[in-house]
Amino acid sequence: MLNLQIPRTVGAWLSRLTGQDAPARAELTDTVMRWPPTPARVLASAERHAHKCLAHALALEHPRGYLLAHVPLHKLVRVPRHNSYREWLSRTGLLTVDFALCDEHGVVRSVVLMPLNDDPLRQARKRDRLLRVLGPTDLAVTSWDRAWQTDDGERLRSALFPKPRGTGYFADTPHAAH
Repeated sequence: MLNLQIPRTVGAWLSRLTGQDAPARAELTDTVMRWPPTPARVLASAERHAHKCLAHALALEHPRGYLLAHVPLHKLVRVPRHNSYREWLSRTGLLTVDFALCDEHGVVRSVVLMPLNDDPLRQARKRDRLLRVLGPTDLAVTSWDRAWQTDDGERLRSALFPKPRGTGYFADTPHAAH
């Protein structure tokens, strides 16, 4: 049986050797030249304030926890793989939460959304779909008011982690907090 890939491979090697594939390389740099990338601000002013308050509340509840910003929904929840996971991902793949609060093991414990005051209809539909998916997870979902400027840590903490603490409760909280 003949291998018909050899002439193509030799041709590609000769093109590279003689420099005839230079337009393809110029095309790659052309993208960077046409759209010069610069660093972006990831968190707006209200989001930075929210991050600071959320980090403080998280430190009280889960001292070794993680606060993540702009997290895609498919990273927060798991769905059965026997159904069409690709279809689920295509329906929810662009949905994100503004903040996810995780314990020290990286398990999501609470979610924070920062709705815009002038929420267009499309954004409102996306938020409704996001809430519909998060509903069965029993995650605490808190809407953050962008105008909120107080640091009432205990009130925020109870909103973020509303589950009652029973007799068998255990969390990674310091023992001195009794």
